[in-house]
Amino acid sequence: MTEIESSLRTALDVHPEDWSVRMLVADKALERDAREDAIEVLIQAPVPPSTDEELQRVVEIAEERSHDLVHQFVLKNPANAYGHQILGTVLEWMGDQEKSQQHFSVATALGASAPQMHEIEETGHAVPVAEHIEEDIPAPPPISQPVHENAEQVPLPPPISVPPLAEEEPIAVETGGLTLEDLAPVEPPKQRGKKATAIMAAVIFHFAIFLIAALVVILPPMKDDPEIVAAIAPTVQKKQEMQKKNVVKQTKKTSASAAAAAPLAQLMRANAVAKIALPNVTKTSKGPLGIGDADFGGGGFGSGGGGMGSGASFFGGSSTGRRFLFVLDHSGSMKKNQVELRNKELEKALKSLKGVQYQVLLFAGGGYYASKGWSVKRTQGLDNQVTGPKGKYDFKSKGGYADYEFVGSTSKLPKGEWLSSNPSNVKKTMERVEKDRLFGGTDWGLALDIAHYMDPPPDVIFFMADGTGGNTPGPILKTNSKFGRPPINMVAMQTTAGIQQFAEIAKKTRGSFTIVDKSGKPIDGFDYLKKPSKYSGRL
Repeated sequence: MTEIESSLRTALDVHPEDWSVRMLVADKALERDAREDAIEVLIQAPVPPSTDEELQRVVEIAEERSHDLVHQFVLKNPANAYGHQILGTVLEWMGDQEKSQQHFSVATALGASAPQMHEIEETGHAVPVAEHIEEDIPAPPPISQPVHENAEQVPLPPPISVPPLAEEEPIAVETGGLTLEDLAPVEPPKQRGKKATAIMAAVIFHFAIFLIAALVVILPPMKDDPEIVAAIAPTVQKKQEMQKKNVVKQTKKTSASAAAAAPLAQLMRANAVAKIALPNVTKTSKGPLGIGDADFGGGGFGSGGGGMGSGASFFGGSSTGRRFLFVLDHSGSMKKNQVELRNKELEKALKSLKGVQYQVLLFAGGGYYASKGWSVKRTQGLDNQVTGPKGKYDFKSKGGYADYEFVGSTSKLPKGEWLSSNPSNVKKTMERVEKDRLFGGTDWGLALDIAHYMDPPPDVIFFMADGTGGNTPGPILKTNSKFGRPPINMVAMQTTAGIQQFAEIAKKTRGSFTIVDKSGKPIDGFDYLKKPSKYSGRL
């Protein structure tokens, strides 16, 4: 134990109620890898945390053992939506699904009427609450505060009635007939320019077929009938409504004499595309005219990231492109089994890519790339510093673990190099992802800013998080639009916290939304929002 930590502990003995000192002592213990000491310092506090940020940090460090402190925080702050959301998360970890869902419902109701209490509580939907879930909690006063600048104007609900209940008494939480049809995936509007381009491409394509057919007529007949074999590429189990028909590449065997006699005809047939409806497919094409499946990665159709692209799948979500960026939660709140599950699915996704480019961005309070020359370290307080091949990048906490800012202009954000999708690169990436330690913070917006400012920007983004923080959709969607609106396929790792934001970002960028259940299986997030009871017991 250092002299600084010893002095801080002395100060804490004099003022045990001072959470600013308590958090400093815990951080010092973590710096010397004494996590158990840090947990003991936190859970021995005589009073609950005083702010949302302190509460989140306690849960990140103490996990399930933080339950008593979080419970005290909610008793002291019954109208705090974030407190209910955090308590719901802890109860979910402890296996008490019934009480967990009750707290999430109360958090949704409170967050809808008071979005300014914590940015991550903005849902835009008011849900009246019939009863509260904790004993001896006074009824909160009516809330009347200005709405966050990124939230829509929503009428304030009536004051919430909070009668005291016995500890084990079941709680009835009404949803008020809330529907979320507006978050269901919809077909994007057709654009005149794209339609004209498609028509022109079709005309050129048919003219080329006519020209090649004319040449084939004058060539000597082939002696052997070719054998056609359909190669089927794997695809995702869950399909979004907006996905196009699956496509596969058709290959054929030809004799040496046929190849010599009719090279142009052979090329024509060898690259023919057959639209075959088959079950158990894993990659779904979203490219123009159905083209874009992974089989086109070779032979110049996507080599080096410059062709028609490849299909990629991650936890049930899929898209087609030439540059794929995986933005993955690497914060301290990620559990060991969640990290292992994430890594296994990432390796599977990277190995399926053919002839394209990819990169992996690990984020928490800031972000860095899982490539050679990149690293991250804690500097002062909650601040993080990323080091890359071309310099250092500072990410400063604005008051907690859920809100960070980059020190500098957005154009100076860290930029990683795109990697070719080959076995050697994939192996190096996975070695790096598996060995790097988690770091502090959670900020969606900052991580997605880094993602969009890649040069060139990604065609497809897969985003995975185990909770909320800096997740206001407005700024994220604005940046996304600036860089051509690449689809963001959202993945909620074994959590329902922030699912409104997950769904809105996915829907408005034409991406997919998946919730990973406790057994590691994907759930269609849009369907869950419509019928949560259908998935009872899986989360």
